[in-house]
Amino acid sequence: MNIHQLSVVFDERQDRLLMRVNTQEGEEVRLWLTRSISLRLLAPLESTIAKLEARNPAVAADDARARGMLVELKHQSFLQNADLATPFSGQNTSLPLGDVPLLVTEVRLDVRAQGGAQLVFQDSGDSQAPARSCTLQMQSMLVHGLLHLLQKAISKSQWTEGLNAGLAALKAPDEPDSPAPKKPVYTH
Repeated sequence: MNIHQLSVVFDERQDRLLMRVNTQEGEEVRLWLTRSISLRLLAPLESTIAKLEARNPAVAADDARARGMLVELKHQSFLQNADLATPFSGQNTSLPLGDVPLLVTEVRLDVRAQGGAQLVFQDSGDSQAPARSCTLQMQSMLVHGLLHLLQKAISKSQWTEGLNAGLAALKAPDEPDSPAPKKPVYTH
């Protein structure tokens, strides 16, 4: 499957992200990404980009911090050169996985020895629908693109808004955020 276009948008009604992939062969694959899957996918995608870019001699560095900065520069370079303005073309007639998007219940992400990454999106199915899966082979730039689109859609979903405030509210009252300053004690 040769990827031509990627789209990740937040569907407020479904409270999910709809990921759409157009291929050069004129096929479209549709995937539902839940909040849980979407948020858990961010760190592995970032790690995959770091591994892919580490193979690039231009990003080679001994220091992990310097390597991280070089990977971030590569990501910014991708964003400057990527075509993020062309609307997603939904005119494909071939839907190999059907009209109903695959509800992703598991994602496997592997860095390939020959370069690029392989993402396997799986829907474990249930009593009403059979298990389905979709495998995408992505070069480094497409992984950068997917990460960017996923981050943008998660931001629009507001799934992470107030997350830290909510966690702070769950703290027990006897767990202060910082130790209280000791009051001076006077005895006579």
